[in-house]
Amino acid sequence: MNKLDRVSMAMFDASFPCNPIPFANGLADYVREHGTDSIRSDVAKRILWILMSQAYGQMASIDLCAEWDRLHKAEEPS
Repeated sequence: MNKLDRVSMAMFDASFPCNPIPFANGLADYVREHGTDSIRSDVAKRILWILMSQAYGQMASIDLCAEWDRLHKAEEPS
């Protein structure tokens, strides 16, 4: 199993990964290799699932409209 296969199938592993770096890098490599439209593929979405689960919690339900509003209203970083 190659690196891309490992990061794209990690959501089905028995343990949850805590390090987002291999997933962020794997997603960037995948999109770079397959083109920007590949972000809509199931491979990319499996990697994004890990990253979003790391950011929001494994079983979170994310309303992207509500999250956009929340982030838009959040204070700017200093």
